[in-house]
Amino acid sequence: MIRDRARLKSARVGINLDQFEDDLIEALVAYTGTEKATLVRELVMRAALDLLGVASQQEFDTVSMMDFKPVANLH
Repeated sequence: MIRDRARLKSARVGINLDQFEDDLIEALVAYTGTEKATLVRELVMRAALDLLGVASQQEFDTVSMMDFKPVANLH
């Protein structure tokens, strides 16, 4: 049973690949034995976390769940 409904993978994203890009993804699928959608999702998430400067999904979850409260600076 899933504890957090927000973790259900229900949001869909479509991408268009040229033949060379698709061939590369298919080769990775054949090499890893991973489903195509799973492989692409993992690649996208790794790239996104890298852009954010976050080392792992666990670190992202920790930071995103922190309760940030802005503090007003009075002059």
